[in-house]
Amino acid sequence: MNKIRLPKVLVVGINAWREDGTAHTLMDIFRCWDPDRLALVYTRADLPDTDVCKRYFQISENQIIGSVLKPWEKVGRVVENTPIVKQSEVEAEHARYTQAHKQSSSLLPLLREIVWKFGHWKSPALKKFVLDFNPDIIFIPIYPVAYMGRIQRYITKLTKKPTVCYLADDNYSYDSCRNLFSYIHRFWLRHQVEPIARNCREMFVIVEKEKEDTDRRFGTDSRILTKSIDFTGKTYIHRQPAKPLKFIYTGSMIIGRDSTLALVSDAINEVNRQKGEVKAEMYIYSQTEPCDGILRRINTGASHFCGRIGRDEVLKLQKEADVVIFAEALEGKEANVAKLSFSTKITDYISNGKCVLAIGKDYIAPIDYFQRNDAAIIAHSPNEIVEQISRIVDNPGLIDEYGEKAFNCAVRNHEKGMMTRRFIETMLHAVGGKIE
Repeated sequence: MNKIRLPKVLVVGINAWREDGTAHTLMDIFRCWDPDRLALVYTRADLPDTDVCKRYFQISENQIIGSVLKPWEKVGRVVENTPIVKQSEVEAEHARYTQAHKQSSSLLPLLREIVWKFGHWKSPALKKFVLDFNPDIIFIPIYPVAYMGRIQRYITKLTKKPTVCYLADDNYSYDSCRNLFSYIHRFWLRHQVEPIARNCREMFVIVEKEKEDTDRRFGTDSRILTKSIDFTGKTYIHRQPAKPLKFIYTGSMIIGRDSTLALVSDAINEVNRQKGEVKAEMYIYSQTEPCDGILRRINTGASHFCGRIGRDEVLKLQKEADVVIFAEALEGKEANVAKLSFSTKITDYISNGKCVLAIGKDYIAPIDYFQRNDAAIIAHSPNEIVEQISRIVDNPGLIDEYGEKAFNCAVRNHEKGMMTRRFIETMLHAVGGKIE
C-alpha cells in the first residue's frame, strides 16, 4: 500500500488541524497520507499545527462578519503551521461558540447562516489556492451547518473533481428538531446535504446503523470509517475491581446528558441505601457546568461532580475506573440527537478494555452498536439504570467479563491496519484506482 502514489486530496472542513486541539477525527484519518499531497480549507480562527498536512487556506468567521459590514475587505488567506496560538480573534471566536452552546439557542444557528450567506467568502484568493493545488479528490465532511455545504459545492464545481463524503451524524432528518427555528435551519441544511450526498463518488459513515440509513436515503453504498486503534503489542489485562466500585463519566453534559447523569446518581445512591453500605461511587468530570437543580442531584451522597480536568488526566482516570459511563438523553427531542452518531469516546473506552455502562434509547446508533457487539451493559430507562447498577454491584465479575468483550470488539472493528486499508482503497477507487 505504501508504494502506491496517493491522490492529491483537498479537505474542506470547519476546524484547523492542531495536535493540541480537541477536533482530531479528520486529522487522525489522514495520518496515513502523504502530507505533500494534502490541503485543507477551513473556517475557524485557529491556526493549524500538525505534520499531517502542509497547505492550508483559512476563512475565519470574524472575517465573514466584517465583510458583511465592509464588502471591500479581503476575506480568506493562506496560513502555515503555527505551534502557539494566542490571539484575540481566536479567543473571541471561542467565547462566541461557548456562549452559544451555553444558551442552547435555536435562533443563533440561523443568524450565523444568514451572516455566512451574505459574507464575501468566495474570493479570488480562495479560487487561486484551490486551482493551484489542483486536487484529484475533494474530501467533504458533512456538517450540521448549511454554509459549509455552500463552500464545499462551490469548490467541487470549480475543480470538477470527484468527491468523497464523510457523514458522522444525522445531519439530514428532522428527528432532533425542537422548534420552528431548528426546523427552518434543518430545511436549509438539507438543501445543501442532499446534492452533495447524491453526487459523491464514495461515502464514508461512522457506524452500521448510519450506513443503513444513509444508503437508503441517498442510494449510496457507504463504507464504515471510525477512529482507528493501534493494537500492536496490546492485549487485554484482567483486573480486580475496587471496593467500592468506581463509576467514571468524562465528557460534556449538554443535550440532555446532565439529566441522564442525575438519574445515574440517584440510582447509585438508591443501590447503596438498599445494600446498607457504599458499594459504588460515581465521579463526573466535565467542562459543562450543570444548572443548580441538576448539580444538587449529581453532587450528593456517593456521587461527585469534579469539574474540568486536562486530557491527560481524563485518560488516566478512565484507565483507573471500574465502569465508564456512556450517557445520552432519555427524553424528548434530545434523545434523537445521537441517533446516527458515534462518539470517539467509545473507541477510547473499548480499546482500553473498560466495562461500559451505556445509557440511551435502543434506536440510537451508539446503543445499537453496543447491542450488536455485546460490548456494554445497557440501560434504556431510569428503572433499568437502577437494575443494571444493582446487577454490577451484586456481580462484580461482570466488570472483567464486559471489559474483555469491549476489548475484543475494538480489535474486531477498529484495528488500525484494517481501517487504513479500507480508507486508502476507497479513496483510490474514487479516482479509478490510479493517478496519472
